[in-house]
Amino acid sequence: MRNVSDGGYWMSAYALLRHQQEYTYPSQIIGMAEIAVLHNTLDFHGGADAVCLAVCDALQESHTVSLITCSVTSPSTLAKRFDIDLDTDALSVVTPPGGTLFARALAGAAPVIGSQLPFRSAVLRQFFLQIIDEYDVAVSTANEFSLPLPSVQYIHYPQFRANADETNTATNQNQNQNQINADSHRQHTAETVSSSEVQSTTEETGIESATQTQDAPTQPFSSQSSQTQFTETIEQDSHIRDDHFEEVDYDNPNSNDAGNSGYLNQIWTRLAAPSDEVAISDSTETAPATFLANSTWTAAVIARRYNIDPVVCHPPVDPIYGDRSWDERENGIVVVGRLAPDKRPLDAISIVDAIRARGRDLHLHIVGTAPDAYRDYAATVTTEAADRSYVSVEEDIPRSRLETLLCAHKYGLNLKPREHFGLSVAEYVAAGMVAFAPASGGQVDVLDQQDSRLFESFEDAVAKIDTAIMTDERPQLPRNRFNRDRFDASIMAHVEQMLSQ
Repeated sequence: MRNVSDGGYWMSAYALLRHQQEYTYPSQIIGMAEIAVLHNTLDFHGGADAVCLAVCDALQESHTVSLITCSVTSPSTLAKRFDIDLDTDALSVVTPPGGTLFARALAGAAPVIGSQLPFRSAVLRQFFLQIIDEYDVAVSTANEFSLPLPSVQYIHYPQFRANADETNTATNQNQNQNQINADSHRQHTAETVSSSEVQSTTEETGIESATQTQDAPTQPFSSQSSQTQFTETIEQDSHIRDDHFEEVDYDNPNSNDAGNSGYLNQIWTRLAAPSDEVAISDSTETAPATFLANSTWTAAVIARRYNIDPVVCHPPVDPIYGDRSWDERENGIVVVGRLAPDKRPLDAISIVDAIRARGRDLHLHIVGTAPDAYRDYAATVTTEAADRSYVSVEEDIPRSRLETLLCAHKYGLNLKPREHFGLSVAEYVAAGMVAFAPASGGQVDVLDQQDSRLFESFEDAVAKIDTAIMTDERPQLPRNRFNRDRFDASIMAHVEQMLSQ
């Protein structure tokens, strides 16, 4: 790991100045180029981090790759977890001075201040500008940046311009309240947040294509919206729900609770976001930057914020094969993801409780990581699981164990609404499972808009999973629809296009 020293670097984020300079390639020929991969942090152990390492792996075959990041987590640790054949010995990891301590401090404070992803990105960009002459092309796997060199920018969800759609504030507030009132399971007392928080909901709605601009539909599970905090009154049942928690949507760059919208986001936007003057390409026209989106839903959000048409490039997920036939698989559900409130594993427990109450013999495996930011919440999930013989929780398991679980069970479940892509859902499909997810976000792409697999509410999830069990529904989607070769070829093509200009 290379730690670059510069006594003048570590300045207040408020004092950062936008760097402007004319750029020339350090390399004289196109071939083994110097590629900088920018990724603000690997410490949330999510799908964005898997994409980062997959990009590094794809580019290593033809170029020299440096990973520019502020992370506590090492690339080798995550490469094993995500089964990515990355040559970590050949990968140069470049960290700002004090960057590891900076990352550790933010990770520890995340339960209070949120992820601060746009802030991390603004700091990382300022550091990168000091070493930018060493590189031919930059590839951001941590969303959009303003960069004075040719770049390919992979956007999981736009991190800047979070307050872009103020005109839709009232509409979204009404939609959220309507969904709250429609919750038949519970009555909630809601403390509605300020209008600056509600307006960020506009970007988080279930837009189905990059061409749509109308108001978005009501969201599933929006009684758990990150824009509202609830005091719960249990009326008819004893299901535990994630509504017990005042959720901080840590990994959502548009969440005000995470400190990522409002006036702070306006500051980070001025410091690091692409400007209106930046020329953007759709991978066919000459331009200094090409924007990629992880789903059609994310592409629609980008289009609304930046008035561009990004290329949809789904993350890589290779087929996962086991030795069990469908009839030999266990009648159980696997939930994969961080043990964090936004992933809603407590809702998964309640769904299985409800299905078992209908007479189904069903069990649940909750599998995930618990970074420091989520330790208290993870302990709550473990405690609830311990009260049920049919629920187990496994943390930080090796990749081989995860694949064994996926190939040994029939059903996969994701519960996070507005998932930007849904890597776990794609892995369920890749493992030959019947997968279920909320009918919003990028997971609509993953499940090919199948109505029988996409649910609108807690009750709808229970009904659709129960129907699948009762009728013995089989998987219908091909396992290889998001294979790694497709992703690698796309990334390489976009990078080579930048190098050829």
